[in-house]
Amino acid sequence: MQPEKTAKHVMNKHGVELARLARNFGVRREDFVSFLKNKKRTDKFFNGLNTDNWFTNLQAEAKKIGARIHLITNLSVDYTKPHNDAAMTGGPQTESNYNVLKVADLYQPSENKVTTETIILFNWPNGGGNYQKAIEWGLSNNLLKTTPHVPFAIGENYPKLNYELGSNPMYVVETTGCTFGSYPNACDVWWHDAERKSYLDWQSYFGYSYDWFAFRK
Repeated sequence: MQPEKTAKHVMNKHGVELARLARNFGVRREDFVSFLKNKKRTDKFFNGLNTDNWFTNLQAEAKKIGARIHLITNLSVDYTKPHNDAAMTGGPQTESNYNVLKVADLYQPSENKVTTETIILFNWPNGGGNYQKAIEWGLSNNLLKTTPHVPFAIGENYPKLNYELGSNPMYVVETTGCTFGSYPNACDVWWHDAERKSYLDWQSYFGYSYDWFAFRK
């Protein structure tokens, strides 16, 4: 029974310290107790702390190979939206004859619902990368591949991402890929100034400083 009592004592000690910190920052006791009783709020708070930790570690892993990453949280991805509709929404200037509108049947959506996702964009700021090396890095760091709906959703929700990242023009590339015309291809969204288009490009084209590979956490 002694170990259980010890654990309870340690937990209480930490709880007292947390309450003291809250009080020092002017948080009323009733608000603090209400916070602790609200599981959704406490889960979100501690998940945020955990996110900071894993993202910092992931940044360090990218830096080892001369790469960088960008975090997008709470991205709404509507996997129920038809491929071509999503492509046109993400890239409003996409033209009707583009190959990106001919490959819907080559992709299986990872979900069949609207989801909220955490996305990692991976990039070589000095170029010198390629599509396969990006995939290998993502998988080795426990990230998941994305289908075209993710870059399409990023284009829709972040129309000024090129300015935010200081990368103009820029591409956000999905990491599942497909075979079209006997060549390995991937869908992407392209930004340049205020213009956005969805494309299907050869995988061998990717790896420049303006290419960002999209992964799911």
